[in-house]
Amino acid sequence: MSGIEKTGAQQPLTPDQTAALKRLHEATTQLEGVFVQMVMHEMSNTVSKDTIFGKESSAESTFAGMLDDERAKAIAQSGTLGIAKVLDEQLRNSVLSDAKHESKIDVDKEVER
Repeated sequence: MSGIEKTGAQQPLTPDQTAALKRLHEATTQLEGVFVQMVMHEMSNTVSKDTIFGKESSAESTFAGMLDDERAKAIAQSGTLGIAKVLDEQLRNSVLSDAKHESKIDVDKEVER
């Protein structure tokens, strides 16, 4: 079974613990997405804004930013970088120790950037 379904000594997780671990994963995935988005934004700042048609328009700039945001979310959700996985492992015991409270935290809200 996966790490979300069992604790260290093969004890089944309570519903609160399962919910808390799910919320932890959602939060760490969002954090990874924000980090990747920030990296992509800084990378795009290093590229010339001149195109074969002249300067990049504000519409092109807006679209490029939105595309970077969606790419960052996709990268974070794929788990290829592993930042969320490492954070999940590091915070697992802390979250499980206070699962009743942690399972009620709302991480569904979009992170403000």
